[in-house]
Amino acid sequence: MRISNLFKKKNPNIIMIFIDGAARQDALKLVPFYQSLKKITSTFSSLITYAPYSIGSLNAIISGMYGNVNGVNGYYKAYNFDKKNIFTLTEYLKEAGYHTETDLVIADSFPTQGFNKVRAFGREGEDEINLTSRHSEILTQLRNKEPFFLFLDYNKIALNLVPTVIKKYNDFSEEYFKNKEKNFSRYVVWLKESGIYLQSLLNHIKEIGMYDNSLIIIFFDHGCSVGDRIGEKVYGVYLYDYTIKCSAYFIGKNLPKDVEIKSVVRSIDLMPTILDILKIKQKRGYKPIQGKSFLPLMYGKEEEGRIAYSETGGLGGHTPSPEIHNVQSVRTNKWKLIYNKTNRKKELYNLIDDPEENNNLVGKGLEIEEKLWNELQKIEKEHTEIIEMNE
Repeated sequence: MRISNLFKKKNPNIIMIFIDGAARQDALKLVPFYQSLKKITSTFSSLITYAPYSIGSLNAIISGMYGNVNGVNGYYKAYNFDKKNIFTLTEYLKEAGYHTETDLVIADSFPTQGFNKVRAFGREGEDEINLTSRHSEILTQLRNKEPFFLFLDYNKIALNLVPTVIKKYNDFSEEYFKNKEKNFSRYVVWLKESGIYLQSLLNHIKEIGMYDNSLIIIFFDHGCSVGDRIGEKVYGVYLYDYTIKCSAYFIGKNLPKDVEIKSVVRSIDLMPTILDILKIKQKRGYKPIQGKSFLPLMYGKEEEGRIAYSETGGLGGHTPSPEIHNVQSVRTNKWKLIYNKTNRKKELYNLIDDPEENNNLVGKGLEIEEKLWNELQKIEKEHTEIIEMNE
């Protein structure tokens, strides 16, 4: 199948569904739905998020660029998105003739430019909202508006975390960190509930006749701690794989099925992948998209590994920095270097031999340490150059 012939008749509907906080690989293995989902999708199981919290992650995804470039490089910077100099995924699709809608918990934390309709179900009373029924109804309403782009938020895992963890403990609560097994088991239950939601939604898409002409992308914006490291009760403080290693599942009539790509891709790669499928070229006069389509990986036409860059600045933890990110990492298929600007601490991990990142190899004389450090400096320089060009 040639990449250019994925959708011959007309532009497909684009349905993006993100499962907030669901990225833990060790828990996903225990949920039958997510294992069966691999059989009908092209699965990217090493999608590295730019930021391990929703605001930073989603702004990077919709812009195809890192937060240092799009303006959202801190928890408190949701309103700093550079609308003037960035043409978002939504705007590309709207310009291509798509009707565009979204349904989010809080729309203000996300760049909504280009959407024809923005829904927000808010935090008050959200535990009573049946997202399966709500999102199924939205899909039904969109049948006469094809092609459409729909961006959906499943927030129930994050919602469950509020009373059980976020409001109950702090980042150093002994009771919480001593009960990792209990915390993990509870998290798996929430993941199973997200699987029920997704299965119902996929069934509904089939029932209303949209399945064959839709590109459905299910993805995770970040993962979640279950007490893995003292100093981080949920997410957003550190850059270990339990919060930054995510997954994305691509469903399309002519896309490869039962294919798992384990090579590193980045959350900023999702946008250019969609544009590549639709053969939409990047517009001039705006900040350049930093991501790169991973269609070549899907079809086995790319061998060179990618380097993923991530950042965060915690609301709490040992070195809180909610105004601007202070922790950085660069990650390959095998290695990860983490750098904390506040305490100047470096960490280096061999992710093949040490997937739980317990053995810090910094200062052991490994050549890869200098190589990744230089890569980190290079990325920072590139970000500065892009910003200066658009001032």
